Amino acid sequence: MEKPVQFYSENIPMAGVLFVPDDLSAGQTRPGIVMCHGFTAVKEVMLPEIARRLVGLGYVVLTFDYRFLGASGGEPRRQIIPLRQIEDIRNAVTFLQLQPEVDPERLGLFGVSLGGANVSYAAGVEARVKATISVCGIGDCGRWIRDACHFWEWRALLQRLEADRARRVLSGELEYVQANEIVPEPDSTTALFGQILDQYPQWSREISLSSGLPMMAYKPESVVADIAPRAILWLHGDADERVSMEESQSMYAKAGEPKKIVILPGLGHSDILTGPGLDQSLPHIKAWYAQHL
Repeated sequence: MEKPVQFYSENIPMAGVLFVPDDLSAGQTRPGIVMCHGFTAVKEVMLPEIARRLVGLGYVVLTFDYRFLGASGGEPRRQIIPLRQIEDIRNAVTFLQLQPEVDPERLGLFGVSLGGANVSYAAGVEARVKATISVCGIGDCGRWIRDACHFWEWRALLQRLEADRARRVLSGELEYVQANEIVPEPDSTTALFGQILDQYPQWSREISLSSGLPMMAYKPESVVADIAPRAILWLHGDADERVSMEESQSMYAKAGEPKKIVILPGLGHSDILTGPGLDQSLPHIKAWYAQHL
């Protein structure tokens, strides 16, 4: 069963979808997993297929849009402010915990790309989460953006962000840019997203330029040591052209046990959870939640 749901995060209405196993008996509960989408994306991109796989394994799953994005509320629109997204995740955990189909003591997180960064951070500050899986996650978003830039692009971006900060202070107006103006990306990634965008009219890659500053300051690896003794698994492809596998490796090195990292050979950023890539990653996902949830 899949049903649209709504909850609130700091008084902002959040749009989600709750996936519940069809074989659930009256009064029976199952572990619950909150799934978190990637940079600029929405809940319909990539996550439903994985959610259905997890439901088939007996989990209750919640997908949702962060504030300012998709069908969730919040103004101004299309802002990426990671620490507010962490609050959205924590409130999503509360909502899932309150569902009658969910065992409130067995809660997990799953995130992809920036969502992988977010679940790594959220697991460090949210003790209710017992098991987390980060896919293609980012340990230091400032480093990620800097590494994606040529030297002169990085300097120009910093100057542009400072000019934007001054303009916003004086006028209160936001400037909107394409996401790749903040995080440069390969032409292949831009082309792929262009194809995917046609399928999801609710997804826009236009975001506020002001999103760059809170993103650069965001360092999930600074809190991953606090996840232990709760469990976290990092999955990454060694051919990831969008987020280097060194980002997951950096988080893994700073975390305590129980932890695990799996580097999947030949998989890039966009195929680790689709098609044959999902067939490679799913056994690791299944085993981790089975062990720790």
